[in-house]
Amino acid sequence: MKGRDFNISRAVGKLAAFLAVAVLLSCAPGEEGPKPNVILIVIDALRQDHVGCYGYGRPTSPVMDALAAESIVFENTISHAPWTKTSFATMMTSLYPSQHGVTGWESIMPDSIVTLPEMLRESGYSTIAVINMLGISERFKVLDGVDIISSAAKYERDAVETTDDALKLLRDTGSPFFIIIHYFDVHWPYRPPPKYVDLIRLEGDPDPLHMRGGRGQNLSRGKAEHEIPDPESIAHQIMMYDGCIRFVDDNVARIMAFLEEEGLRDETAVLITADHGEAFWEHGFGSHGYDLHEESIRIPLIVSYPARYSDPLRVNGQVGLIDLLPTILDYAGAGDESHREGASLDDLIEGRARTPRTGSLLPGDLLLAESTLKKAPDSKCVRSNEMKAIVEPVTMRFKVYDLENDPEENTNLWGARSALGDSLMGLVAGVPGSRVSGWRVAMTGPESGARYHVEARVIDGGRLTNVDRVVAGGEFDLKIAADGTAFELTTRPSQQQMVLFDVSPPEARVRFDIRAEGGVVPATLFMGRNTRAPFGRVATLSNAEARGLPDTYDEHHRELIPGTFIWWLPGGEIDRGAEKTDLTDEEVQRLKSLGYIQ
Repeated sequence: MKGRDFNISRAVGKLAAFLAVAVLLSCAPGEEGPKPNVILIVIDALRQDHVGCYGYGRPTSPVMDALAAESIVFENTISHAPWTKTSFATMMTSLYPSQHGVTGWESIMPDSIVTLPEMLRESGYSTIAVINMLGISERFKVLDGVDIISSAAKYERDAVETTDDALKLLRDTGSPFFIIIHYFDVHWPYRPPPKYVDLIRLEGDPDPLHMRGGRGQNLSRGKAEHEIPDPESIAHQIMMYDGCIRFVDDNVARIMAFLEEEGLRDETAVLITADHGEAFWEHGFGSHGYDLHEESIRIPLIVSYPARYSDPLRVNGQVGLIDLLPTILDYAGAGDESHREGASLDDLIEGRARTPRTGSLLPGDLLLAESTLKKAPDSKCVRSNEMKAIVEPVTMRFKVYDLENDPEENTNLWGARSALGDSLMGLVAGVPGSRVSGWRVAMTGPESGARYHVEARVIDGGRLTNVDRVVAGGEFDLKIAADGTAFELTTRPSQQQMVLFDVSPPEARVRFDIRAEGGVVPATLFMGRNTRAPFGRVATLSNAEARGLPDTYDEHHRELIPGTFIWWLPGGEIDRGAEKTDLTDEEVQRLKSLGYIQ
């Protein structure tokens, strides 16, 4: 089977934690009865509002809708990261991304963190995973504790083959079992079998073959090209996306049929959710990983466990993927002495208020989402059922939304409701990595053909430290001088290009020479919050002179207006303490081909 293999995972470095768990398990609650089987179905990139039981108009999910009608449906569930690897790490640990540290392609789950599969294995479960994504493969330890991993590269195994492999493994194992089934078909580039597109079409829907994008055009989805597609092309993308959901839904039916045939239905807890959502240019981007708006983080969650929940229920209280671990351990009767941010979903199911764990990062019913990719570097979101705040620490852009009255997040209330904004941003400031010090040089705009040449040189005997870059498309060539006093950048900006750096000593001044040739270039250089100068001028600035995000940056960034910006921000640095590994050449090429890295 090309691209698929079955591997046995190795548990390492966690004996002390297991011994502590074993002591708790010796007197764990629930031992008097049989342990339930647990199936966790994760549908990659499935946004909540495209599922029928959440009110979607197209028939994308008849199987899940029927299951929801007799199950527990959570109306307000969020993912804590808008991409797969970090989101799975949060599911497996009940910790936020900044806590578990699995925030990049090279990150490895720390050995000090005991995962959900490890806990269940110690409690007597057979642990299995069928996955379709490089970042959660065995070597990154996100699924530590899984005995058998059936892994495939992206797009090399569709929903039918994923289900085939899952059923084969289930037939070969005994109870109790815990299995993760990860479907990747709803992820871009949306390639459903044609019959599923026909099944989701409503009366009046156009024939997708005759729509723009219907004959294989390479439409932008936000990874390499940033010009927003025309409405017909977006509508075509959405139709293909919906067909993919229906394709996966048919295969969820096969999993449920297996449980019925084997007499396992009542004693099996089935949880259906997603790792993150998917954007269709509602806020300027397609796909996912770019921001923390609702389309990227609001996801479905259906819990079916007939032996425990006999009546259907819809729960309005906000929950998150951090709540899956304590809920499943609750079902399994397993003890847990590790710090977790989530709480068992039974609180809300039984009508009790959500009770945060002692020492939780956020108070009350607030939850955190974090973006850790370079596309939306270190963005943080604090969300309740009613309100939401987003901050991008790299730029210190703020957004506040009233979700009750503005669920589509059209109106940023930051400044208009300053007391509320200050309160929410105060909470965000307490999250690791929310304050990032240092200099930024950024270029914004469409790919106009202009080539920029940027030279930054530290004077006064200073040196560069911590040089990094944020790239959102386009040519980018960064060279750092051997003596550490300067860098040179050549770039053709597309959407956003940015260099982040610190200097030592902090008060050392920096001389900037920024020029451009060809294409459309800006007329003005923006420096700090309010200072402007003609573009092409050499500027020498101290951090005090460059302090503050330029007031025009947000508009230029959002509307793809050509602009060049220099600014400095105070604050701490992001803690990147998690273990990392070097990607193989094959992994790098695969990620580049998919547009995930430059």
